[in-house]
Amino acid sequence: MTGNNFSSKMETMDKKGYTPLEIVGKREWREDFFSLFFHSPLLTSSLRSGHFLMVRDPDAPTLLSRPFSMGRLFHDEGVFELFFQVVGKGTESMARKRVGDTLSVLGPLGNPFPLEKPGRILLIAGGRGISPFLSALPVLAESKRDYSLLYGAKTARTLLFRPFLADFPVSYRTDDGSFGQRGLVVDGLSQEVDLVFACGPEKMLERVALFYKDLPTEVYLSLEERMGCGTGICYGCARKVRTDRGVEMVRVCEEGPVFEASRVVWDE
Repeated sequence: MTGNNFSSKMETMDKKGYTPLEIVGKREWREDFFSLFFHSPLLTSSLRSGHFLMVRDPDAPTLLSRPFSMGRLFHDEGVFELFFQVVGKGTESMARKRVGDTLSVLGPLGNPFPLEKPGRILLIAGGRGISPFLSALPVLAESKRDYSLLYGAKTARTLLFRPFLADFPVSYRTDDGSFGQRGLVVDGLSQEVDLVFACGPEKMLERVALFYKDLPTEVYLSLEERMGCGTGICYGCARKVRTDRGVEMVRVCEEGPVFEASRVVWDE
């Protein structure tokens, strides 16, 4: 996305806080993974790793907006990326969008990863869980932090963004050994870190939490739940979390999506 010139447009919100944004770029990574790029200097400057956005598509057959994690941030151009996988009718509609089309976006929402915490950092990404770390890596590199990324997927074909990631310390794992080391991403966990930030499938997150349960490492997980509003009104994303009052149902969109691993209650 670098090297483009985008005209400055007034960003106006509707009554529910959504801003209509024009798609200024699109990339199809493979048949079911896409990136859409939007020009919004205001949002681009406000987004942090772990934030999410609610996106409303007027052409989608579904009525509700859907949550998406942003990908890369191009601050010089005021452009941010939405990276997503086609998993249903809503994302099918988004995958058909073209440059020049408009989607309505609400955000940034949720609580991001606490990248400012001191210590050695391990980022753990499983599959499309790479998305929030695409913005975290440049921040950590610029601040000269001690960090690394452990990135796993089923096959080499589903390990996306490798050219972008070439500038950062990354260890790869694939289930079939077609790129990097053979095995699950959780097979590469290290005890020699102070902070862990993880995003990926639920089972992966649970195993990460279990691995560090009795260690002094601070672990933060980005949880994924179906959301109807993204603002805490519908309670559609509630799940069990430990609080000062015991185990309670909390809204992932409001209290999360990033939680300390020790607070998350896993289904048996």
